[in-house]
Amino acid sequence: MWLDDFDSGEAGDESGNTANSGLEVSEKFKESVKKASAKSQKIQKDEKKAKKYDLLLAHFLVKIILEKKYDDIVSLLFPCRDRWYPSNFLIGIFSLIYEDISKAIRDISWKSHIKFEYKNNIEKDFDDNDMPKELRDRINHWVEDMMDVVAMESSDILTKRLIDLLDNYDEDLHKFISEVFVYFFKSLNINISEWKSYNYVDFIISELKKSYRSVYFSVEIEGEE
Repeated sequence: MWLDDFDSGEAGDESGNTANSGLEVSEKFKESVKKASAKSQKIQKDEKKAKKYDLLLAHFLVKIILEKKYDDIVSLLFPCRDRWYPSNFLIGIFSLIYEDISKAIRDISWKSHIKFEYKNNIEKDFDDNDMPKELRDRINHWVEDMMDVVAMESSDILTKRLIDLLDNYDEDLHKFISEVFVYFFKSLNINISEWKSYNYVDFIISELKKSYRSVYFSVEIEGEE
């Protein structure tokens, strides 16, 4: 601690080092105050970001709840919200089946809107060995949106919380993402089993964690400079 070096000024040597010691303490104090102030500002900035996405999630939920077809999925979102998953992450999950959310994410990240016009009029079972490129691309874009919505408004506090939550298996979260995944394919007349969906969710979460850790550590390093 720099206080260990503090000299009260009651005694000094003949060379006048008392004044120099006081100057050194003053500079260290200023630096300490500067760092404390920067940390406080960072926390306030993170809180503003959290509030921004809370409002955005609420905005879309009002629209989504009015469309009864999403009722079963919305009921799975609330337990995740209660477990304090950040709103931007939950928004990203829903972007696969709610186009306006994907558009909002891509507007903020300065990316083109996703053009997805795949049609399938005949009911069939999911086959990951024979997935059309258009479908595969749509899933990849979904994962990209979930990465971007956290990275583009990076908050070290929220990202650290999210990583900690994802490091532990959460049945509520897996079921929520899985149901979004199943709903997407069902809307295209494609049936996918729950166990197959869960396998994909496990893989997707592992990829997201890599991305979020990269965001968190880059923000952490930047904050230390």
